[in-house]
This record gives sequence, C-alpha cells and structure tokens, in this order.
Amino acid sequence: MQAQTLFHQDLFHSFEAMKTAAPGMSRQAFTAMLDQRTKQFGRTGKEGAGTTLGEEVEQVNSFLSRCALTTKYMAKSVRTDMLTVHAMGWNHRKENGLHIALSSRFKKTAEKTEAVTESLKKMQDQLNCSDDMLELWVDDKQWASKGSASASPADAGCLQISIEALFVSICQKKHYLYRQNDRNKRRQKIVQKIAQENKRLLEDIHKYNQQPDGDPIDTNKVVEKLSTKSAESMIWPWQEPNRDGVDILTKKGLFDKKMLLSRLTEEKQILVKEMMQHCQYLKDSVSKVQTLMAPVSLITQTGSYPNGITEEGYKGLMCLLRRNLHDLRLKQQTVAGAYRGILEPSLVEEEDEDREVEKDWQSDNSSDDEDDAEEGT
Repeated sequence: MQAQTLFHQDLFHSFEAMKTAAPGMSRQAFTAMLDQRTKQFGRTGKEGAGTTLGEEVEQVNSFLSRCALTTKYMAKSVRTDMLTVHAMGWNHRKENGLHIALSSRFKKTAEKTEAVTESLKKMQDQLNCSDDMLELWVDDKQWASKGSASASPADAGCLQISIEALFVSICQKKHYLYRQNDRNKRRQKIVQKIAQENKRLLEDIHKYNQQPDGDPIDTNKVVEKLSTKSAESMIWPWQEPNRDGVDILTKKGLFDKKMLLSRLTEEKQILVKEMMQHCQYLKDSVSKVQTLMAPVSLITQTGSYPNGITEEGYKGLMCLLRRNLHDLRLKQQTVAGAYRGILEPSLVEEEDEDREVEKDWQSDNSSDDEDDAEEGT
C-alpha cells in the first residue's frame, strides 16, 4: 500500500497505531506518510501552537523539558524516539481527558461564580447599595488619578507621586521576596533595596508634612501597613475624599468582586464554546470517516480495485475505517454524556440522532456482508 494512500485516508495518527493494525509495516512507512502530510499542508498549513492558549504551550514546553533532562544521557536516535513517544502520549492523554477537564473546570467555575455572587449580594445588602449605585461606585476605579494632585504645587505633586510609587514598590518586593528568589545572596540585595526605599519613603513623607497647604500623613499608620504580611491599599490624604459615607477601600472591594464575577462569567462562556468545538470536531471526524468509507464500499461492491491494491487490502482498509468510526462513536457518546447538563439539549439530541442513523447503517452493512457470505458458500 502506498504512503500517499495511507495519508489521504488518514488512518494512523501514531506509529504505535500503525504497528498494531499492520505489523509488517516499518517506521519508514510512517515517516513517508508524514512526508506526504507535509507536502500537502506545509509547516504552516495547520492550526497549531500559534492559535493555542499560552498556558497549554507553557505546560507542554515544561513537560518536554523535563523529559529532555531525564533522557540527556541516551543515544541521539533513541532520545529522539523517546521524546516523540512522550509527545504523542501527551496528545493521547489530552484527547482522552479533554471532556473530563472541561466539564470539571466548568463545574468549579460555576460554583465559584455562585459564591462570588452571594458574597457581592451580601456586601450590597450591608451597605444598602443598589445595582445602579454599584455601577456608579465601579466608575470610581480611577480614584487614584482624580484627587487634588493636579491642583497642588509642583513640589507637592512630585512628592505625592514618589510616596505612592515607593509604597507600592516596597509592598511588591516584600510579597515576592521568598516566592521568586531562592538564593540568600539575591534576597540580601532585595532586603537592602527595601531598607533604602523605606528610608526614602519616610523622608518624602516628612517633606510632604512640612508643606503649608495639605493634610499631613500619619507616619505610624504607614509603618504599620508596611509591617503586615499582606499590606492593604493605602488611602492618601490627597486622593478622592469620602463623599457618600463609604470609604474608598469598601468601594475597591466591591469593584474587585464585580470584576471577578465578570471574569468568571467570561470563563464560563469560553468553556461552553470549547465544549461546542469539541463536539463539532468529533462530528466532523465521524462525517469524514463516513465520506472515506463510501468510495471504499463502492469499490468493494463493484469488484474493480484501482491503484494496484488487492481485494484483501480494500477489505482491510474498510475494517480499519469501521474500527475508527466505532471508536469515534464511543468517544462521541462519552463526551455527550459529560456535556449533557452543560450544553443545550439540542446538541446532545443531535448526537443521539447521529448514533441511531449510524446503527441503522451498520445493520444494513452487516446484512449485506451476510448475504455475500451465503453466496460464497
């Protein structure tokens, strides 16, 4: 059988699958089939890493990097084969567990959405805040740039910017001190940098408090904020004043809840879209295999075998196509069961109708095979 025929039928996706179905074929046959695929589509003809989520690309790169470290003492040819097997195993696990990952992630996202919605509702009830007022408070997210800094003198404005920047810088360095630095030498330099910025911050606060027009900053409060493990946001005197009886930190908490709820809602929509794409992919795969089976079945019935392939070859090809179709149907049934409570019922019912049509088609083919067997005897 020619490699071009194998490629156009798209029967094998891995060397192991080809060895299971046809033990007599070698690795060179699989390589020739891949060459035909490359000639047909080229290196950039297929959607690949360019349209894949960056998170998954990082996971794949990390996985293959660990495999490369564990196989660096192998021979070059064996190492290449081992990395190829690991990459194919990654794809196989992803293909088999995609419906489980998507459904479980959707369930967790839905539960988290309900929890955030209840928490936001409680905060609104405590503050007697309606939805319209919440939207108005969300508009206060630019509070950091709405203060009276523009009306302040040039020196006071520079001090305000410097104080805010130093406070945020110290908080960030303390937060990531032991999270992103695993060497004591590096940590020592960061600790020295924190001490220098802390000294500059106190000096700038002292200069700002000496300004004639302006509310003074409580130095003890700033030091207390910086001494805690998770320093909260600091509200400075020059920022937007409290006009409606609710401080800006409460508004910030409501804003964070609102944005988190928006992100979770968007994530649910993305997951539903991915599930629909998964179902559509399986449906297109089934349709593709059925399209490939039609000419092979016609050739088998007419008895004219082109391309130098014998009758046994076409029968074997038909068996492989039927097996692939059966595997796709089982996977389609499993995926439909996992997505049944998430996607619209029309999509799941459509999958069930396709399975009924497939059962009728298989029964017709089996009856034809039985008739042929009776004629042969």
